[in-house]
Amino acid sequence: MFRKIVSNLSFSPALVGQLGFYAKRLRKEEATRRMGLVFVALALVVQSLVVFQPPESANASNPSDFVPGGLGLGSNRSLNNFIRPYDANSKHLKDIMNHFGITRAEITSATFGSFMTSSKKLSWGHVARPGSSPVTVKGSDGSKITTVHGRPINIANGNNTRIYGWIGQSKSMGWFAIMQSCGNLVTEKLPPTPPPPVDEPEPAEITLSKSTKNFTQGNIDATTTTARTDDRISFTITAKNTGESDGKVELIDNLGDVLEYSELIDNGGGTYNETTQELSWPDVTLAPGATESRTFTVQVKSTIPATAQGQSDPSSYNCKIENVFGTVSVTIPVDCTPPKVIEEVVTELPKTGPTENIIFGGTLLAVVAFFYFRSRQLNKEVRLIRRDLNTGTI
Repeated sequence: MFRKIVSNLSFSPALVGQLGFYAKRLRKEEATRRMGLVFVALALVVQSLVVFQPPESANASNPSDFVPGGLGLGSNRSLNNFIRPYDANSKHLKDIMNHFGITRAEITSATFGSFMTSSKKLSWGHVARPGSSPVTVKGSDGSKITTVHGRPINIANGNNTRIYGWIGQSKSMGWFAIMQSCGNLVTEKLPPTPPPPVDEPEPAEITLSKSTKNFTQGNIDATTTTARTDDRISFTITAKNTGESDGKVELIDNLGDVLEYSELIDNGGGTYNETTQELSWPDVTLAPGATESRTFTVQVKSTIPATAQGQSDPSSYNCKIENVFGTVSVTIPVDCTPPKVIEEVVTELPKTGPTENIIFGGTLLAVVAFFYFRSRQLNKEVRLIRRDLNTGTI
């Protein structure tokens, strides 16, 4: 267009009107491309900040983590972030590793790498989750110290998902790994079970069960319907002694996952610990054939949180209320907001690293800059031609 007007201008001076129209259009294009260049440059600056100062997840830590917040990202990544709480025995970390037979030397010999999830690998945490089995960690005198819960790692993370962490070998446990995101232990087998004392009587056989009802939706089984805002849901835990001797039972229920989407409105006579997020009742001794039950009630929040799924524990904020008592669990689907539905459907964006993002942003900036400066050059040439036309040199 520009060449056609200029080449015919000397033969048809009337084309100067079209040249003026073309000049106005070039000015508009220059303004538009200038704005595009500014926005692309700002986007590249933001991308650079993300590369050099990575953001932290708003849901990066979980009560189940052995090391809250994990072992660090980028330049902050270090096995020392596990060794320090191990030496201090924070959250009974040293007791747990000793129970599994993994020594400090074996931990420090571990190297950073990755492994793929499968049903054969067990992930261990402080909080019971659906599909998990409890293991009691005991001291040298046989007294209980704490309880850890293990389940196949693919339940929460899916099959063939790459997990990063420190991988080592133990004389007692064989292959083991320490997850970077949470410090949790991953093994391929259960820890060795210490033999009971010779004079210890036969343990009672305690059967645990759990049920739940949605009062708001007609007092139906809450696992068969989707919980909506303000729904009132009750949970009943039951312990029955099916053995032939008396048995002592701990009545403790962890509500960490339950209270992500609800609030406790009736503790059923129990005591709620906000730090551990556990609802507990005094231990009871069950005679053979005896049964004890406890019931508490929660109310689904009036606004369902749109918090992203947990970084260290993908079962956190996953649009489900999951509650475990012993090895028995119940799962209640939650009517989540559209952003959470999208998160469930689109589980993963294409993986691009910092290098790819910077290259793409730089290429886009170069293209936009080219068209902007081309518009400026054409606009300048039009002004020179109009000046020469007005002075009679054309």
